[in-house]
Amino acid sequence: MGTIDIIGSVFQIVIGFGVPIVFLVFVIVQRKKYKNRSNAGAFFFEDNNLVLNTGIPYAVPFDEVDHVELHYSSWELEHKYSYELIVKVIKKNGKKKWVFYKGYRTAKLALPSDMEAALQEKGLHCVMVAK
Repeated sequence: MGTIDIIGSVFQIVIGFGVPIVFLVFVIVQRKKYKNRSNAGAFFFEDNNLVLNTGIPYAVPFDEVDHVELHYSSWELEHKYSYELIVKVIKKNGKKKWVFYKGYRTAKLALPSDMEAALQEKGLHCVMVAK
């Protein structure tokens, strides 16, 4: 085995393990910025931001939010313990950010109606879209 082969192997190992490790550290650092992330559901509120609770939390300041759409299946809510929900945040500049959420009735904001009430309490317009 030549020196070039060894360097190539080491490079492959560094790329193979290094990139995922760097990404994992980035995700952990981003998630630690927020206190309310555990068991929060699809989103939570922190420092006048609506924070979408994704792998890497995405914060939208309240003053940039035009409205929030909650897309859900009313059949799932009536017949299943879990449900699927899409949360779309439409900003005043027209840009959209959305997150898919697998909901369970154990989260702080367990149901779409709870989420709607919490958004309205913060002064954010919410549109419920049942399938």
